Amino acid sequence: MANRQAAIKQADAKRLFKAALEAGFEAAKITLHPDGRIEAAASLAESAVTSPVSNSWDDVLK
Repeated sequence: MANRQAAIKQADAKRLFKAALEAGFEAAKITLHPDGRIEAAASLAESAVTSPVSNSWDDVLK
């Protein structure tokens, strides 16, 4: 499999998270979509950290 360029570089992701924290947000999230879109979201609550899709086994394994 050929190596390809990253959709977002690690340094850019770090800058995004650092800027969100400095702006007073408690959580930031980057979503890379299969079609190439990059979605960044920041939130005042920690709900952005948790995944919106839950697995029923997550509760069993805790």
